[in-house]
Amino acid sequence: MIYNSNNYHDGMKIECDICIIGSGAGGSAAASTLSAAGLKVAVVEYGAFLMPKDFTQREEQMFSKLFFQSGGRKTNDFSIRVLHGHGVGGSTLHNINLCKRLPDELYTHWKLNKEILNPLFDATEKDLNVKLIDEESINRNNALFKIGVNKLGLAGGPLSHNRTGCLGSGFCELGCKYNAKENALKVYVPKLIKNNGSIYTNLKAEKFIIKKKNINKLICKITSTADEVKGEVQIRANKFISSAGAIETPLLLKRSNIVDPFDLVGSKLHLHPGVVASGVFKEKVESWDGIPQSYECTEFLSFQNPLKRIWLITGSAHPIGTASLLPGMGKEHQLLMKKYPYLCTITPMLHDYSSGSVSEKIGGGVNINYKLTQEDLVQLTMGINKSVEILFAAGAVEVLIPGRKLIRVRSLSEYKKINFQVKQGEMEIVSVHPMSSVWMGDDVKSSCVDLRGKYHHLDNLFIADTSLFPTSIGVPPQLSAYTFGHFVAENIISS
Repeated sequence: MIYNSNNYHDGMKIECDICIIGSGAGGSAAASTLSAAGLKVAVVEYGAFLMPKDFTQREEQMFSKLFFQSGGRKTNDFSIRVLHGHGVGGSTLHNINLCKRLPDELYTHWKLNKEILNPLFDATEKDLNVKLIDEESINRNNALFKIGVNKLGLAGGPLSHNRTGCLGSGFCELGCKYNAKENALKVYVPKLIKNNGSIYTNLKAEKFIIKKKNINKLICKITSTADEVKGEVQIRANKFISSAGAIETPLLLKRSNIVDPFDLVGSKLHLHPGVVASGVFKEKVESWDGIPQSYECTEFLSFQNPLKRIWLITGSAHPIGTASLLPGMGKEHQLLMKKYPYLCTITPMLHDYSSGSVSEKIGGGVNINYKLTQEDLVQLTMGINKSVEILFAAGAVEVLIPGRKLIRVRSLSEYKKINFQVKQGEMEIVSVHPMSSVWMGDDVKSSCVDLRGKYHHLDNLFIADTSLFPTSIGVPPQLSAYTFGHFVAENIISS
């Protein structure tokens, strides 16, 4: 059963075996596995329950429904936009469906057993119907990127997605109106409901009430779509799982005055920050048309070499998003926007060594402190340099690098003369993959959660989202988040 704010009353009490906060990749997978084992599962979701008919494909309508702070959440210095989602399905509602497994090198680094996790990855890929994008489905934006990558002899190839019956409308970021995403909403939420589980939407998980080494109950605030508090709900459970994401999970723990003797919760945040370079082509590209992000360049991403930490993919923003990236006012901005149909955009995403922290502001709101190291700025600069080379190799007549000051060059030789460098605060940087803020490890002094997903200092709290990752992973995290949701759930069942 799925409930909303109309179903609650102030002082309402709910009892269950397992309470899960967050219905995104990790939370939905954990809920599906636990409910299938016969446990009574209640999922708390901050956002609303939206169906395909509710995805209007309009930015000004969907961003407030799918993203925290309508997509406007930023680091404290306003230099990095941090996008993460809410609603039944969490960030799987708005993501682009990219599916990559946890890189092999990280198993050893994280002290994880690959023989245990690999079958879970296999099962997750089967559940989500993950498959390689075929050549016929690569749109013009990605085809140009592929041309440039191949002309330069760089390593690259098509990506795998979890989509079925895709019409190529290009509005993945705003929720799929055609129900083609094999995501949490479509795959795991129905399994939970079939197994008599419940999802309570429009509830903000406010704080845990802790007695000795156990969480006694969760206090939730009833909210409306306007974020007005309409009362309080209490949830009692034997075990609790926080799957609220790498921003909201540490905030919940901190509001609860969680036992944290080494002051680790909310620290070591990684963001996978990304920047953009756009090529202007003679013929129309219409990057919004077709499946976005279907091709990758892996030439500059190595988990053994700290000087190669850039993953290159295409980018594609809808009109409002593009307009917000391009600088200028009036006629100047209008002329830039007229280039919109002709743009092919490349996004260098950083496997970041930089780390930050998450905490709550006095009076509400969130502090996200994150400053890129000089080494990471050099990596992002390399990413822009390589993107410019690829765009000109693909036939671009001009390349634009948006920032406070727009960089415009008409040839590679002209670009090399300017000695461009990425500087934090000088250009738009976006993160869609926050992670690592409540991470796992076998040492209670240097990690928050054990290698089974249980919080070190409480007996009945588990974490099952990207907060768990001890480091940045350098690839899209959704497949790993789903898999770790199953992993944590199976550990609970077997304990």
